[in-house]
Amino acid sequence: MHYNLKTLSKKNLFLISLVIIGVLIKFYSFNNEDLWWDELLSFWVSDPSYTFFETFKRNLEVNDGSQLIFTYLLKVYFAIFGYDPNISRLLTIFFGILSIPCLFILTNKLKIKNTLPLLLFLFLFNSYLLSYDHELRSYSFAIFISLLNFIFFINLINKKRNIDFILVSLINLIGVLNHTFFILISFSQFIFLIINNRFDKIFIKYILFHIFVIFIFYVISKESLSTQINIDEFWIPSVSLGFLVDFFFSRFFSSKILGSIYLITFIYLIYKNKKLFFKYNSFYFYLLILISTSYFIPYVYGLIKIPVLTDRYILFIIVPILILISSGINNLNNKKLQNIIIIVIALSTFSDTLFRIFKNDITKPEFKKAINYIENSSTNIILINNEHNFKIIQNYLIKLNPSLNIVNKITANEKKLWKLCYLPSTSFSCDIQEDENKLLQLKTEDFNLIVIKLYRNM
Repeated sequence: MHYNLKTLSKKNLFLISLVIIGVLIKFYSFNNEDLWWDELLSFWVSDPSYTFFETFKRNLEVNDGSQLIFTYLLKVYFAIFGYDPNISRLLTIFFGILSIPCLFILTNKLKIKNTLPLLLFLFLFNSYLLSYDHELRSYSFAIFISLLNFIFFINLINKKRNIDFILVSLINLIGVLNHTFFILISFSQFIFLIINNRFDKIFIKYILFHIFVIFIFYVISKESLSTQINIDEFWIPSVSLGFLVDFFFSRFFSSKILGSIYLITFIYLIYKNKKLFFKYNSFYFYLLILISTSYFIPYVYGLIKIPVLTDRYILFIIVPILILISSGINNLNNKKLQNIIIIVIALSTFSDTLFRIFKNDITKPEFKKAINYIENSSTNIILINNEHNFKIIQNYLIKLNPSLNIVNKITANEKKLWKLCYLPSTSFSCDIQEDENKLLQLKTEDFNLIVIKLYRNM
């Protein structure tokens, strides 16, 4: 008894320490980089000074209607705490932190609490997920609501109460309003219930609730759906043959080496635990359906219409992958092999995260460095002569430094001015345009993804 209490105490201390370290890592250098284009869109769309309807129209304009729920949550957050880009990513970190207690609840519901230390470790030190905690997009929110979905779906399977059907339906509605790919989670549940319940009362009840979900989704998102369905070209490239070898594991786990370790481990553990994982009525089987569906349906859609399959759109399958890996390891009979796999996967994951923290690569545009340089120069007038980019970038720069004078046209009044180019939105060039021919270029300064040029009127 004394030994069990001592073991339990050590385990709890480890979990508490893990959570504290994991939360601290989420806050580490979260504002080290400036917002990049997609984040600038999120920031512009969620301006709290606009009405909810105007925000809806803005979101449809620049996001094709996606991440609607996250946009409104961000809008409310800014209304409460101030419309400041320097605090914007705290909301995404908040959702990352909320995912932690969800993992505790989920492992308890699945009766796999012995796997929690490893699962929590792999989740908290996944540098791919950490990077999305530091991005002003809806991805950390998607992870959080997918975990809520799993919890409520387990309750639905086990208890079959009306409240369980309502909660699953509500989360699925929130999820699909936030991103269309969340429908893959609902569809996977549909398949799982058909396999296990045929067309009994549970399945029929699930369908009836989700007819209501589909109706609400259509009413709110019909313009967004029309826009997305009619798109003939998209930024996502066609899936290469390399995908069939990698399945985005090198992205989900941040490198080809670590991705290979996880993929080999994942396939091996599925094989070793096939009797457990392929039991039709087990939640493990549902997770396998979800993972397969999330790859297969977008892949087929890409063959029929346009490519839509990319890693971040299906990042909600990372937690199911980690659950299957941690549970698979825990169920191995060979303790020596079990310990070897744990050491290899835990050490490589931890090393990768530490490496990326200390390497501290700058991959996003250095707007702050550019405007600090401009602020200390002879003029604070900035030209951004691209109508689409102007309103998005101007909104961000003014919030960073209200003293800046940002224009999108040249007048005779400006004796000197800086031209600012955000390279990804200008095809990585910062050429002189027609209305600038009367200007003499004096200086050029380069920053990461940003070029500024000082001009003087002739």
